[in-house]
Amino acid sequence: MFARLWIALKNWGASEGKPFLGIQALGIPVVALVFLTIRAQFHNVTSFNLVLSAAPPNWDWIVACLILIVYAADFISDAIAWDGIGVKFSTWQFVLAVGWILFGSFILLMLTVVLPLLGFDTFDKKALLDLLWSLRFLVLGGLMYSYFKWRGGSMLAFFGPVLIAFVFAVAVFGGLPSSGLVMLWLQGFYAFLLNILLMQYFEKDKDAVSETPNLWLLISSRRLSIFAVLLIALITASWVLNDFNGNGFDGNRFGTILLSLIYGFMFIFPSPFRFARWYRVLIDGALVLWLI
Repeated sequence: MFARLWIALKNWGASEGKPFLGIQALGIPVVALVFLTIRAQFHNVTSFNLVLSAAPPNWDWIVACLILIVYAADFISDAIAWDGIGVKFSTWQFVLAVGWILFGSFILLMLTVVLPLLGFDTFDKKALLDLLWSLRFLVLGGLMYSYFKWRGGSMLAFFGPVLIAFVFAVAVFGGLPSSGLVMLWLQGFYAFLLNILLMQYFEKDKDAVSETPNLWLLISSRRLSIFAVLLIALITASWVLNDFNGNGFDGNRFGTILLSLIYGFMFIFPSPFRFARWYRVLIDGALVLWLI
């Protein structure tokens, strides 16, 4: 008994290739909240105030609702697949995921249709067209990801992480000017790609069981570790160049370094973060350090 207890403590509750659907269901809104928090940092920068006020209305909440809906739908799809191979998909998890979809859809409908019709918003036809046009890269990236997910296999493993990082970068920088923000945009893209690569590193045991494409299962760990270090170097270099050009953010130096240190620590010492797969929340939540 004591030997088994010691092994359990030593492994920190490793799931042996099974997901914790409860943690995933509860963590669905985390990415949307992270997005809103990052976008809030731009509102604190004086040079962006005028640009953000002139941007298509309600960009932040509209995109956050889209993120919430997509993540909840993806969770249901993933949970159904796991239920088919023996991991129980509980009723409360399904109800919660559907609830997130309905909540996001309700807010989205209120912002784009109901409030404008009632005269509580200046959301006119031109503003709607501007919003749809500003969403073009977000939609295009999502469609491309859906295509590669349909193809599956190595195509999804190689292009999926890049497309997810691209879509999130487009969402974060939507409505902001492209001039003068190239280095910051690249820094964000590298940070999001590192985020996804680290998530795949923790998910490789689960992906091996479900036969889900995963770079860490297709490429040697040594090569991917070098690539992760390269991403951290690129994040640091883009931060330095962005700060040198006068486009830095208060606290961005500390936040960028802290994010890299946390991700590096999680990669080198993964065991404490495997318990109940709470790393899923921590990896995404740590992104707020990027600009704070």
